[in-house]
Amino acid sequence: MNMAHETLNDCKRPKNDYVNERKQKKKRVESESRQKINGAELQRLKKTPRLSPALFWDDCEIQHKQIYELLKYAALGKAHNAPQPSWCHIHHQKRLRNIAVIILQNLSQLHFYKFYLHFRCIRRLFKHRFRLPPQSSHFIASLVGVDQHDLTNRKTKNPDNHCKSSLDYSDLPGIKAMLAYKEFLLHPTIRKYGEKKQGLTRYLLSTEELRKNDYPVLGSSDIAHFVHSGCTGEVTDSSPLFGLDCEMCLTTRGNELTRISLVAANGQCIMDELVKPDNEILNYMTRFSGITKNMLLPVTTKLKDIQEKVKTLLPSNAVLVGHSLENDLRALQMIHANVIDTALLYAGEQGRKYRLKFLAQAVLGREIQREEVIGHNPFEDAKAALDLAQYFIQQGPGKVAELNVGKILRNINNPNGSLAAQEASSVLQHNGFIHLLNTVTRNADLPATEPSFVESLHSSGRKITYVTEIDDRNNVSPSFEHILCTSDEEVLERACNLIPVSPISVVEFCTRKINSEYNDVLEAKVKSKFAEMMTVFAGPFKKDFCLKSIKREFQSCGPIHSLSIVSETYQPFICIKYCVLEAAKLALENLNETNVNGCWIKVQSLLNCKTLDCEYLISELEEDLENKDVIYVSGFRKPLTEEFLQQQFSHLRDIKAILLPSNEASKKPARHCFLKFQSSQSAILAADYIRAQGGLRCRKALTASHLHRWIQECVNLPPVEQPHNEDIPPKEQDLAVLIKNVDRKISRLYKCLKGNSLCLVLFPGANRSNGKLPGFGFMGIKGS
Repeated sequence: MNMAHETLNDCKRPKNDYVNERKQKKKRVESESRQKINGAELQRLKKTPRLSPALFWDDCEIQHKQIYELLKYAALGKAHNAPQPSWCHIHHQKRLRNIAVIILQNLSQLHFYKFYLHFRCIRRLFKHRFRLPPQSSHFIASLVGVDQHDLTNRKTKNPDNHCKSSLDYSDLPGIKAMLAYKEFLLHPTIRKYGEKKQGLTRYLLSTEELRKNDYPVLGSSDIAHFVHSGCTGEVTDSSPLFGLDCEMCLTTRGNELTRISLVAANGQCIMDELVKPDNEILNYMTRFSGITKNMLLPVTTKLKDIQEKVKTLLPSNAVLVGHSLENDLRALQMIHANVIDTALLYAGEQGRKYRLKFLAQAVLGREIQREEVIGHNPFEDAKAALDLAQYFIQQGPGKVAELNVGKILRNINNPNGSLAAQEASSVLQHNGFIHLLNTVTRNADLPATEPSFVESLHSSGRKITYVTEIDDRNNVSPSFEHILCTSDEEVLERACNLIPVSPISVVEFCTRKINSEYNDVLEAKVKSKFAEMMTVFAGPFKKDFCLKSIKREFQSCGPIHSLSIVSETYQPFICIKYCVLEAAKLALENLNETNVNGCWIKVQSLLNCKTLDCEYLISELEEDLENKDVIYVSGFRKPLTEEFLQQQFSHLRDIKAILLPSNEASKKPARHCFLKFQSSQSAILAADYIRAQGGLRCRKALTASHLHRWIQECVNLPPVEQPHNEDIPPKEQDLAVLIKNVDRKISRLYKCLKGNSLCLVLFPGANRSNGKLPGFGFMGIKGS
């Protein structure tokens, strides 16, 4: 079977006919679009409110405070100084007509996965979905900001009316300092370099590190035509540093150099030149490089000219500095042994590399690679990398570890829900910039007169309409216009009449019949089903088969959790448990009835009462709004990086995002990825093209981002036993009926919304024997 080539850079590239076909098709589509949409209609479409969520890929979890920020901006906008939420942008907020929040108590993320096929309406209405943390005791208050301070500071009392003790020894100054120092010593920067300042030679990459990170090194088989920089002098702590950055385009031979910038230690640019590639250009990659066809038309400088000039400019003891510099040196086709790589210098846990743009903001307080500027500026990037290296050398590892850039990134992607936690943070965001704080911000420093969300609503003559069932827990607030009902059905009827006319509505269904007693069994059964869907059986093989070669073949479909020999069969069969659902489906589609290890084999999935409807489930997952414009690609021999994937796939038409998943279980870098496109048609064309090139395997995606991490837990579960007590309320079939009823209610409420209305559907979470299940959320703008 075809596998990816030994080196990632050897994967095949597009041919001229593919590029020409894309250009012709693009012109044809643009021409047809211009004929169909006149100027007035286009202007109307441009001003339609819409969402642009930048959800965190690892598990797509959104905090309650982030929901609050979204609702506040949606209702108030810039007119009341409400900030645009960082995790989800609302375009043309002024054109939003209504806001509706639908809350379904006792439902969780688990229920959506278990009854995925029963949620037919909600799956077709909402493309944007996210995970929520387990429900707090003041869920609704945290969403709209009502009495949140009082609720969070209310003391828990025992039956004797005495305050419950909650002494935490970590609050004691000595213990707290000791714990903080222990955490400091475990920081990856401290573990690698120690605490004290050291000279630049300590931060040079070793020969082993150069090889491991794919740098061109003498003796490698793939660099026979590379040129040595000639820098063979002894490097000391006083050797000069030079920042280097290159921009590339895509040619018939792969990535080739189109621009180079070299910056001296004093920040002066000593070289900034355009380069004409030797081979025909297929894609200028303007989005990343900033290079256009017109820019290169008058250029006569070739790669060999640049190589000679670099050799002339660099002294014999020069140290090159760059961010993932191996890509630049390979584009230059040069060998240089003395390197400081800021992507590795500032690496986080498990060697995680941070983007240069983020490090420049977090460490230097500098904004580079602005969104409004097309392409990267190599001088700007080279100087940023150089300054980052100089900062590290001058300040030392201890100071860099104190910055805790990993925590800064987590705060940006997943801001803390509590104000106290944000005050304790060493990072402050303002107007999109990151400012590092030398001191902790105290409550006294915050504006005391800033009105809350509900106060701002009240000042503008608006209130939140709260429709719910009468309950002992009801806490009537003057900030709400309460509509209390006697049943969920009455809640539905009243809400259908109110949400079209109410600016902001919160509709809560109690759904008491969905009992939490069954959740433990339900969770185990769902995860067991996914585990079986990710398991395939292959065979028969010869008795002297090679397990290693079989594993290599099946690994081309995706990450394998375990591989074992089936002992119950006469002829040898292999059981392969995958970590992702797409990998199992690829194995069934691509390796069934093929020759593996000298045997014609069959690849089969497990069939039992739990997996009878799996084919239908797979087809529904493929056509889900979250997945239909996403494809899964595997078959890479080496661990992937974002930089490589951008170079490898940026030429694909209408590509929107490249998603590189993390494996929490194995802690190993992924060798598969997901590619997101502007439309499902573009995704299908890209998948066909990747398959036609050979070497890689590809199919439609099945696991959305919020499901990806959760599903990895499934492969570790033992087989689930059916409950002996069939009278456990509610029975599964009864629960399915309740879920269908919930889905019907959401559909009916959605139909009552006016166009251009923001709607959020929230499953707050549910109880189980060993804690709480996380919640789940859906959002969308009707008519957007």
